[in-house]
Amino acid sequence: MRRFEDHPQLGGLVALLAHEDAEVRRIGLLQAAELADEGDVAVFVRASRDTDPGVRLEALRALEGTAAPDGVAALLAGLDDADAEVREAAAASLGEIRDPSAGAALAAAFATARSPARGAILAALRKLRLPAALPLALEALADPAPDTRRQAVGVLAWLRDPTALPVLAEALRDPAAVVRRAAAGALGYAGEAGGADVLPALLAALADEDWQVREEAAETLRKLGSARAADGLIAALASDSFWQVRLKAAAALGELKAPAALPALVEALGHPIGNLRKEAAAALGRIGCADAAPALRVALDDADVDVRKVAAHALTLLQGA
Repeated sequence: MRRFEDHPQLGGLVALLAHEDAEVRRIGLLQAAELADEGDVAVFVRASRDTDPGVRLEALRALEGTAAPDGVAALLAGLDDADAEVREAAAASLGEIRDPSAGAALAAAFATARSPARGAILAALRKLRLPAALPLALEALADPAPDTRRQAVGVLAWLRDPTALPVLAEALRDPAAVVRRAAAGALGYAGEAGGADVLPALLAALADEDWQVREEAAETLRKLGSARAADGLIAALASDSFWQVRLKAAAALGELKAPAALPALVEALGHPIGNLRKEAAAALGRIGCADAAPALRVALDDADVDVRKVAAHALTLLQGA
């Protein structure tokens, strides 16, 4: 790693970066960030150990996405900084790493890290999609910190390993709603390996106490496209107290082309929320059952122009069926 004093452009900033006034050092660092090449991390590594949190903050921001060993080490150290904003900057910069060569250092740091640093390291490993991260993520699902467990779910989702599906299904019973929601979304890749084994857990999630978990479960069921999910989705469409969940259920039922959903979809055409009425009309068009035509004709006079357009298109689909 080249010393910044020897850099043809950064060398002129030595006085600023060593100034007794922290604000001057911070300004010098900002100038250095504009002049530095991708591999010039020495100045920022050194500044990441500055006594002033503002200087450390700018240093760690400047190291965003670096895979240089010294840079990665500085970012990892920043996760334990006494200043919360500095810790957040370190986590954000780690999360921008795309070079798999940083994976070994991240994995090694995870072994001794504590939360919330563990969650930040997992977030950085997620986008690298390294198979070696699989056992780390599985271990982290037992971490006491909900955010660490959520990040572990994210790693498993990006790895898309079929062997992790049962563990993700089990995570739908996690005590933290944020983890359950992440798990519901992560199970979307189950279709690649046959999603039948995770269907019971997703259908149970349609009754979760958290509406965002229910919404995510309905969306994942749409992606999996299993006819076995129709009854649960119809129940969600008919009775969920959140229109966002009902909307996702309507979309899923349209994808499934489930004729049994017609009564619930027709009822949804009268819901106060225009987005739900529009989705219900679209689903009726995809299902293609002529019995939906009278309700769709009524929807041609809907107060929402988008609902009217979708209803007209749905009627066209019925005529062509």
